[in-house]
Amino acid sequence: MNRNNFIKNCLLAAVIFTSLCISSCAKAPLTVEYHTLSADASHSNKAAEVTSPLLIGPIRVNSFLVQGPIVKQRSLHSAYLLEQHHWAGNLDEILSQTLTQNLIFELGSEKIYSYPDASSNMGLRLAVSFSHFEEDNDGNAILQARWKLLSNADQSVLSSGSTIKTRSPDGSDYDALAKALSLCLADLSREIATGVRQIQSTLQSRQETQK
Repeated sequence: MNRNNFIKNCLLAAVIFTSLCISSCAKAPLTVEYHTLSADASHSNKAAEVTSPLLIGPIRVNSFLVQGPIVKQRSLHSAYLLEQHHWAGNLDEILSQTLTQNLIFELGSEKIYSYPDASSNMGLRLAVSFSHFEEDNDGNAILQARWKLLSNADQSVLSSGSTIKTRSPDGSDYDALAKALSLCLADLSREIATGVRQIQSTLQSRQETQK
């Protein structure tokens, strides 16, 4: 073997060796799982309790929650994004859709619509602001939100609340976390439905008094 061929073979071997080292060190791409919420039909009320429209919106979500990945608290003062576990869509839209379905079940009414897609001069409008909707540092699902029910006629606030809901997942995977967060949202929906019933009862009493 002449000198030139020897050098070529050495260079070829070096290239092959380098390629093998790079391929063995390269990380496999992360597999991303997508999660969503589910409505809770366990409290379904077949008797219609709301005869006028209920508009849902706006639904506002703290900016650190809407970046795509599910959020996990590291401590009371820090959190990180779970890059392998994302919401299957915009979180504010998922929350709005699931909250709407929950309230349809709770109130036995189909007259529940998304605002501003629908408008009305009658009935109520629900606005919700979520400050927490994630896994806390103890591994529990946590929801923290402020809500208010407004009159569609004059936009006056008729009822409001500030609440924290927590649920323990029934497993260690993120399907279990999504289910626990769904149950937290169902708990919030029941609280809001109680507010709707109280407003409706008050309005009916006033109408009867005026007769």
